[in-house]
Amino acid sequence: MALSLGRLEVETPDHVVLRYDLAGAGNRGFAAILDVLIASLLVAGSFVVWSFLASALPAPLRRPLEGLLLLFTALIGWAYFVVLEWLWNGQTVGKRLAGLRVITADGSPASFTAVLVRNLVRLADFLPAFYGLGVLVIILSPKSQRLGDLAAGTFVVRSPRPRVDWLSLRTLGPAGAGRAVSIRTLPGEVQRLVREFVARESGLAPADRARVAGLIASRLRPLLADQADQADQADPAARADDVELIRSVARALRAEGGD
Repeated sequence: MALSLGRLEVETPDHVVLRYDLAGAGNRGFAAILDVLIASLLVAGSFVVWSFLASALPAPLRRPLEGLLLLFTALIGWAYFVVLEWLWNGQTVGKRLAGLRVITADGSPASFTAVLVRNLVRLADFLPAFYGLGVLVIILSPKSQRLGDLAAGTFVVRSPRPRVDWLSLRTLGPAGAGRAVSIRTLPGEVQRLVREFVARESGLAPADRARVAGLIASRLRPLLADQADQADQADPAARADDVELIRSVARALRAEGGD
């Protein structure tokens, strides 16, 4: 992992370097405002619902439940950040709208433990009021990390919006080839590898291009579980070469809304 001019460089196990632009305090502040508003609405809504349900209980039962109600509503607001960042590829609603994402030092989405730690420390980042300490640490940190990121070993980077059109199951590959490339199941890291290769292949020497393409294609082929790919495996003569396979997936990504 290397850092230069606000850019994080991560070398994958396949020795391909991925470059991420670190998110600054401004972008993260915009995302935080949206997330706090959404979390506050969730807390307020759950409080109203549970208060209504508690009002129907007898008075002797209602009083012990008031403390549990306050604790439960607070946990809902905190769980909003933890659950979404863990299950939604390092993004909350605010981060998704702002084009940001949480990653670890190897470029992969943050694990549950990392997400849990960074959000536990969020309470300290929030001090003395609305992320005052967190913003200060982000500005002073060379890697634009708040206290929660430093504790969890995570980074917040700029990330393009998801490239999958959920109304489409598959997209055509090479023109006239008639084979379909399914990108629904491709992990985000693999999609980034494809984009990085297509953007930089013209600057690679033929031997380097073939070597890098082979590494990426070896990860792509097991993920492209459609009938056309299975037919390719059965008939090696019909199987697309590594570079063409990557270009095919890149065209599928662009066709489904990518840049």
